[in-house]
Amino acid sequence: MKDLFKNGLLLGLGAALYGKEKLDGLVENMIEKGMLSQSEANSLFTDFLKRGGEKSESWNQQYREMVESQLKDLGFVVREELDNIQSQLLLLQQEIVQLKNNNSNEEQI
Repeated sequence: MKDLFKNGLLLGLGAALYGKEKLDGLVENMIEKGMLSQSEANSLFTDFLKRGGEKSESWNQQYREMVESQLKDLGFVVREELDNIQSQLLLLQQEIVQLKNNNSNEEQI
């Protein structure tokens, strides 16, 4: 399963790098042909990077949700659920100790 996540990440990274290289070539070509100034190209890159970052965050969230769903289907719990169960267990342990102490005190009387 770890390899699946790693391969997915590498695939996404490879696609992003390929896309950036293609964009670089296209923009350079447009600058050479006089269709775009250097400042326009810089603005274009900034805009693409901003939109790419936003899309990346969206994809990351969707990917996390998909992985979490698959792990739940396999019987795994998420961190919040585990923390909640541990908190409940700690409270129960404290109650048991308190009950034992109360029983012990009553027997001594």
